[in-house]
Amino acid sequence: MFIHVDCKGSRWAFCESSGRVKIVGPATGGPSHADLVRQRILEGASRAFARSGLQGTSVPDIAAECGISVGLLYRYFGSKLELYTEICGAEAVAEAEGLRLELSRIADPHLRLGRAVDYYLARLSPEGGAGLLLSALAEAPTNELVRTSLRLRRDVINSFITSFIEGRIAAGELPGDLPVARLARAIAMALDGALVEWAVAGGELDRSAVREAILELVGALLRAARDQPARPAAASA
Repeated sequence: MFIHVDCKGSRWAFCESSGRVKIVGPATGGPSHADLVRQRILEGASRAFARSGLQGTSVPDIAAECGISVGLLYRYFGSKLELYTEICGAEAVAEAEGLRLELSRIADPHLRLGRAVDYYLARLSPEGGAGLLLSALAEAPTNELVRTSLRLRRDVINSFITSFIEGRIAAGELPGDLPVARLARAIAMALDGALVEWAVAGGELDRSAVREAILELVGALLRAARDQPARPAAASA
């Protein structure tokens, strides 16, 4: 099943089974010739950047991947960096919106947690955008636009984890004085360790084992938080 999201004039589709995000057409109306060429460039550039990163990909590389001339590419995008940042931003928006829509269908919080992990792990493939994400992480320290895109992704993950913890507090499963924001951020940072593991393991990544490890880690952190001694009440003035 595909989840469709409109972003920056294009319609992006997230495939739930493969984790792949791709451009499927313009956001509104029928595609013009210019729309189709632009989509072709975005799709080809996304593949090229996922393979070789920003620094390792030249404009001629992108043009060759798209099957167009360098001159035609420059008619649509003023620079390689402009093209790269648009792809990073659009994929981050599509991924975030896809996760939000996917989880909105699931009421049980524990099932939502498992589905969120599945969604995340589905992205750990070249087709799912992991190569582009690694490239964006490498570029982020010197590129504010890329950092902005990655912050959107980070905020969506933090928001989901925060909501999950707050739900467990409301259900009486966790104490009400937990440092929710810090705990959510720690879990989110641990999740991105799976991206590093994918990069190291390549095609040998055991997604089932990674999934279980993530769920065990989250469970252990929440149990530790639940079992910690109650904090003394602040003395009144």
